[in-house]
Amino acid sequence: MTTLLNDVGVEISKRQVIRFLTERLDGFHAEDAAVLHAGLVSAPFVTVDDTGARHANRNFHTTRIGGEHFTAFRTALSKSRLNFLTLLRGNYQDYVLNDAAFAFLQDRQVDPTLLAWLKRSEPRRFANQVPFLAYLAENGIDIFDRDILRPFAEAGIWGSIRHHSLVGNAVIVSDDAGQFRVGTHALCWVHAERLLQKLMPASPRQVKHVETLRELIWLFYKLLKDYSRSPSRQAAIGLQARFDRIFSIRTGYTDLDKLPSRLKRRKAELLRVLERP
Repeated sequence: MTTLLNDVGVEISKRQVIRFLTERLDGFHAEDAAVLHAGLVSAPFVTVDDTGARHANRNFHTTRIGGEHFTAFRTALSKSRLNFLTLLRGNYQDYVLNDAAFAFLQDRQVDPTLLAWLKRSEPRRFANQVPFLAYLAENGIDIFDRDILRPFAEAGIWGSIRHHSLVGNAVIVSDDAGQFRVGTHALCWVHAERLLQKLMPASPRQVKHVETLRELIWLFYKLLKDYSRSPSRQAAIGLQARFDRIFSIRTGYTDLDKLPSRLKRRKAELLRVLERP
């Protein structure tokens, strides 16, 4: 950066450049937080993904959260579901045990006895982690056992997210990484199709089978995009039937035939667009 500026006639030192890039950033941080909040409140869908990132000589993970009109990036040491939910909560620090939190715990198949004990009282909101953990401990939950605590912490943050109307009715679209499977979830077709690209066919016949299936998938994907612009019940029924035909194809190429079966099991998430155009 310093070299570029010097080359165009700007006399500036490396120290000055660093100072410009690292000082007086409060306004940028506030704007960034406001963009994420506005996006999570209003977006009908949110696409998410993460990647490895080096920061301060350590391995971190950068998560991208975006929609049609916004994008935000967050870097943290973890890429767990707990971290992802914390990112979706934005600048809020509270934990909430409400209907959304209890539904989350039921989905995680938490011990029904513990769940019933917590549900005795009205929905509760805690300002931060300290009173939340104290409440869990008072109700017989071992807060020093990470495996036991994790689903309760995730549920408390999910309850906060719903309490503040973040994510709302949005669909979360991901590559099927476990940490992203929260709320109403949809699978990304681009990531799903990449499974075919990883195959290593050993004969021209196998190559042809792979190419044919990829062509069928992308033609079907185009029809889904057409549907999203002009949805109808009849078209949805036809697309579901077409999906079943494509992902029931058997070619005799064993590695290839395993993939359609695997994707067919995720039909609801791959066809989420039919209910949410």
